[in-house]
Amino acid sequence: MNNAEPEQASRALARSVAAVSSLRHAVESRNLGLDPETGGQIRAALEDHLTTVDGWLSRAGDLARHAPLGQNPVGTAMAAKFANRADGDETSFTEVLNRYREVLESARDAINDAMRTYRETDERAADSLRKIT
Repeated sequence: MNNAEPEQASRALARSVAAVSSLRHAVESRNLGLDPETGGQIRAALEDHLTTVDGWLSRAGDLARHAPLGQNPVGTAMAAKFANRADGDETSFTEVLNRYREVLESARDAINDAMRTYRETDERAADSLRKIT
């Protein structure tokens, strides 16, 4: 992994966070509603992806173990470096996956809220129509 890769991953994650934030804002301002069928399909895809990410996270612990590269200073340093990339600072594989999982959860919650907005809008319209007749 070169030095640019963690930065690229962080930028991509920041774009995802911004997109989900825009989605959430549109739902909260009632500018976005999703019909239950479409919303259900999107939610199912997000749930499937959350399951995949959970699998990655459960296996990521194996990457954080120090590789047996010998008891010399170079081997010890390299083993620590690789373990740190897997589970260390905010650019580690595990931390990026955890933040990505949070984005997916937020997107799923926004989809649920958009479906609720659609139902509420539909119910208000139906109520209004019933009052007219």
